[in-house]
Amino acid sequence: MRKLLVIRIVHTPFDMGSMKDGLEKEGVAKIGRQRWEDNQRRIEKFWEEVDQEVDRLGLKFDRVRIYQDGLPCAGALGERIVRETAEKGSKNYQILCKLMDRGARIEATESPELLREEYSHIKAILEAKTDKEKTEAGAGYDQVKDRLMENRDTFIAKTISSTLKDGETGLLFIGASHNVIPKIAKDIEIKILD
Repeated sequence: MRKLLVIRIVHTPFDMGSMKDGLEKEGVAKIGRQRWEDNQRRIEKFWEEVDQEVDRLGLKFDRVRIYQDGLPCAGALGERIVRETAEKGSKNYQILCKLMDRGARIEATESPELLREEYSHIKAILEAKTDKEKTEAGAGYDQVKDRLMENRDTFIAKTISSTLKDGETGLLFIGASHNVIPKIAKDIEIKILD
């Protein structure tokens, strides 16, 4: 039997790599510094609870595959990306490091092409010099974001369905806006962790 445990995640600025500063600036501009900082504290608490929940699962880590929203590679490169992102402060990736150190294996979860396409749209919004450019970039992203998300979800589901082996447990760390579960192979037992 194959099992998949789904962990709905909240991204932090540290998860966003080179877009971190731009996204933080946008967030502060929209909701103010105090609300931004309050929100970051809530997100920090959320990740502490996820870490504790994962510890309580009692997994056999040599039989665990990790699937991470936004991660397009596995092997040495995937591990390096995870460790570097963890060192920069990502609580999500710090949990992944802990799992890898216990024997879990990271999988290439996402399509690099789809991630690059989404990144280019978000980057255009963040780097817009004028309100008009920002509005146009936002409108361009609005036209493609549903298709991109659908295609990303399909890719993620196919990856899980093709790499998760009998007797293994997958841990899917996935953003709340994704809808991967209906696309997963029917022989995989799915449990959403709350």
